[in-house]
Amino acid sequence: RSCERYEAEYRIRSSDGDYRWVQDFGVPRISAEGTCIGYIGSCVDRTERKRVERALHQLSGKLLGLQDEERRRISRELHDTTAQNLAVLSMNLCVVKEATRQLPQRMQDAVTESLALAEQCSQEIRTLSYVLHPPLLDELGLVSALRAYTTGFTQRTGIEVEMKMAEIGRLPGEIETTIFRIAQEALTNVHRHSGSPRAEIRIVRDPKVVKLQVMDEGKGVPEHKFELISEGASVGVGIAGMRERAIQLGGQLKVASSTQGTTITAILPLRGMS
Repeated sequence: RSCERYEAEYRIRSSDGDYRWVQDFGVPRISAEGTCIGYIGSCVDRTERKRVERALHQLSGKLLGLQDEERRRISRELHDTTAQNLAVLSMNLCVVKEATRQLPQRMQDAVTESLALAEQCSQEIRTLSYVLHPPLLDELGLVSALRAYTTGFTQRTGIEVEMKMAEIGRLPGEIETTIFRIAQEALTNVHRHSGSPRAEIRIVRDPKVVKLQVMDEGKGVPEHKFELISEGASVGVGIAGMRERAIQLGGQLKVASSTQGTTITAILPLRGMS
């Protein structure tokens, strides 16, 4: 090898047949004449660290799964119970409103205000239910769910979202959920942090992988934070959650940022799919 500093990580098999993870560091020794005469380095046993990392990833996967199931349950409860109760309340208030025409104006105004408040609550409950878990994701798939979600996102935030995707067909449920959640979190970051008036979502699929990109035209990630992200650190819960979701399916998450905007790219493998 050339006379350069090196770092490697690999497994070795010990005398008892178990495998150990080793992290190997080395720096070259240079003679007075400027030639490489060897290396000075060290080997560190990383087996326990690897075990802990694997356990943490397994725990993160379980927590994400439980979180999605809880979101689905709460969404269904809000839609099937709370939203229906509010609908009945609105109908009853309409009846009361008709019966208060002969009452003082103050009482009529109170009923009218209550009816408007009930309708507002009903709309907010429907929006919250959809944000928690869009039923279209299960019924019609990722593309339909994202189109409906981005329409609502634009109405709520004023940020225009353009979607560019070919016909990708249906994907396994866990992949569709992961892509939807990453896109959802990325758009939330656009709204909260970027200052961008628009965003773009691209999804492409080939026989081996599906790739999601969410791009904005905002101010970009601050330089000190972007350096940490580039080194694999998860700055903020949003990036951490998106990255962990991708890792759970054997994928990866990349962040590119400049003063012209930020692009988040998630690449997920399509194992066992034709």
